[in-house]
Amino acid sequence: MPPRCKPVWDKVIFVDWHGVLSRDPFWLSILHNSDHPLHSQLTDTTEVLFQDESLIHDWMRGDVSANQVLDRLDVKLDDSFPPDYLSHKLVEDCQLMQVNQRLVQILRESRQQGIGIVLATDNMDCFQEALQDVNAQRPLTTQSVEGATVSFRQAAQLFDEVLCSCSQRVLKRENPERFYGSWLSAHALEFGDTFLLDDLGVNCSAFQRAGGSAIQITDQLSDNDLSLLKTQIQNWSQEHCQRSLRQ
Repeated sequence: MPPRCKPVWDKVIFVDWHGVLSRDPFWLSILHNSDHPLHSQLTDTTEVLFQDESLIHDWMRGDVSANQVLDRLDVKLDDSFPPDYLSHKLVEDCQLMQVNQRLVQILRESRQQGIGIVLATDNMDCFQEALQDVNAQRPLTTQSVEGATVSFRQAAQLFDEVLCSCSQRVLKRENPERFYGSWLSAHALEFGDTFLLDDLGVNCSAFQRAGGSAIQITDQLSDNDLSLLKTQIQNWSQEHCQRSLRQ
């Protein structure tokens, strides 16, 4: 087979996952269900877990695995659960995460205008595995993607590519050139050709210092917020086109 050609874009939107596209936690089928027999245990232990910033960052960088993190959790499973239950649910529940439908629609419209859409997330091996699992399934038809709700699987198929910190081995804020640089070079792009949507100001600031444009998404987006965001993306795209014509 001939080598697969890289997609050709002149501009790209990088979009974050947690805090932007979705706000759901890991193990949501347990944490959001007070009747689940592990609800109380897991609620308490995850609260402690995510206060350990050093461990969480190591997990995001791929320096520790989900299984190593699970070994540290103080959750007692009785014989009614298989030993790998929490590990399995960690991946499976990622695929249950609710996705911001209106934002996905804005990104779809941008994609139809020739803008690349790339997921750029500080995230863990379990999340990456969930994405790989859904992308290995049979592609959805156009008709099945359209509708009132957007599933994890449908959102995953929106992305032209994925940059995840557990593979990049660095967080976005720590070294934007290392996180994005190789991917940009491989696609003949520069930071000036890109736009980041992220919930963390430190990530947006680091991205802007590298030469890109960024908007911080701080709250659950209202209809007015989404309309403004759509206008900002359109303005950025037009300014990019005008700048390219002048060069």
